[in-house]
Amino acid sequence: MAAPVNTFITNSAVGNRESLHNIITILNRDETPFISMIGSGQADATYEEWQLDTLGNADTNNSNLEGDESTASPVVPTVRAGNRTQILKKPFTISNTQEAIKKAGRDSEISYQTALAGRRVKMDLEAIACQNQPSMAQSGAVTRKMGGFESWVATNVSRGAGGASGGFTGGNTVAPTDGTQRVSTEPLLKTVIKSVWTAGGKPTLLLMGGTQKQAFSAFTGIATQYQEPKGKAATVIGAVDRYVSDFGTFNAMASRFVRGREIEVIDPTLWRLLWLREWKKEELAKTGDARKFHIIGEVTLESRNEAGNGIVADLT
Repeated sequence: MAAPVNTFITNSAVGNRESLHNIITILNRDETPFISMIGSGQADATYEEWQLDTLGNADTNNSNLEGDESTASPVVPTVRAGNRTQILKKPFTISNTQEAIKKAGRDSEISYQTALAGRRVKMDLEAIACQNQPSMAQSGAVTRKMGGFESWVATNVSRGAGGASGGFTGGNTVAPTDGTQRVSTEPLLKTVIKSVWTAGGKPTLLLMGGTQKQAFSAFTGIATQYQEPKGKAATVIGAVDRYVSDFGTFNAMASRFVRGREIEVIDPTLWRLLWLREWKKEELAKTGDARKFHIIGEVTLESRNEAGNGIVADLT
């Protein structure tokens, strides 16, 4: 029913005050499970190198004559591997007027945008470190990039038809070639875990996207569990966060930053972030009635031995 004739309503009013709450709600998308669980160290150059070695296989023919003279076995040299540092930054510019006026939800626009930029650039690093980016040197307008997890792992991999692993070669990592996607199954995962164990690895983390996490929790080898605490409603457990395999126990975690078509089998002790320049806020040269800033850092990913990790790739 319409209002009486000549009723003065809010649409016609001029002096009504606005009601803007003094709070800003931000969805938390900046969980970084990979870079939060691995170690960190210092870089001293834009190309960081390290050495890899292996114990080889056991020799069941190791029996010798009494008094026999020893003949030296051939010494296999270590393998050198390396990754390039990558510069990550988030710039922002705030006008002096915007910084001066009274604002809702924050006192300082510069402080607020600094916090946001720091969280955003950390998300970028997590995604780069988890995904399939190959490493490359800077050349002209081509920026220097570090190789991500997927570009390193080549030993213990299950891929769909047509897929191929990348790996470290010629001073850089190579991006893997995606294959035909297939349904995620527990046998695929168990095969890769066994392969990692056979190679000598001791992974403890399974990292996957949201779709793969739901598929993982529905594996037929995992029984549905119920909790019925007395006096409370029954709880159906529909997720699996710890997975006990024949070769170790894993934390199973969903990540927003893996590509979503793989399950990464990770030993966090075999990865480190090497920092040439840790995160820093810098104020840039003033060119007008505003202040310019950026959050900047330079870092690379050290793969201490990719054979202690694995990937189940090309999953639907």
